[in-house]
Amino acid sequence: MIFYPKFYFKLNHYRCWAKRLLFFAGIKVVSNGLEHIEPNASYIFIANHSSYLDIPTLFVAIPNNLRIMYKRELEKIPFFGWFLKKSDFIAIEREEAISARGSLNKALELIKQDVSVLIFPEGTRSSDGNLKEFKKGAMFLAVRSGKPIVPVAISGTCKLLPRGSLFIRTGRVKVTIGKPLELSATGGKAEFDKITKTLHDKIYEMLIQS
Repeated sequence: MIFYPKFYFKLNHYRCWAKRLLFFAGIKVVSNGLEHIEPNASYIFIANHSSYLDIPTLFVAIPNNLRIMYKRELEKIPFFGWFLKKSDFIAIEREEAISARGSLNKALELIKQDVSVLIFPEGTRSSDGNLKEFKKGAMFLAVRSGKPIVPVAISGTCKLLPRGSLFIRTGRVKVTIGKPLELSATGGKAEFDKITKTLHDKIYEMLIQS
């Protein structure tokens, strides 16, 4: 069962929390593609999502100053939800358009401060590990911010902590970081759809090759 001791929940100590959690769980993270990003630069990272382990895994794998966008309903999860509430991550109430818009604007402000933002564009965890359809929020951020967007593929977390399970298995997780993509700030729905498909296809390809 996942347990997060209180001393892990200090702001700006996410990476320490993640390393300790994965170490005691017996999980090794292998990162590929770090040469594609600059640790001091800010990006929008877009990753597939199939397990609660994805968040600590990416904090270990990605060296950048990282913040996460998450569904506010996750705050109801014991221990993990308390951590989210105490963090400076960006909560979104997907059912309320005004709240979601405010969360996206907050993410834009963070990016302007050279903070990278991590988004799981599927919107929720995949139950079988297969890549689902992407939402448009990530595309909005990418276009409005003018920052490069980085596709990320996570392999292995679904088997170690599948959706619906409370027990972590030991094992190995692989994170593949793709090349940053520069996106145009002009264009309408057709361009958004094209960008979405390009990123979806790229992460799918990276997962197949993992």
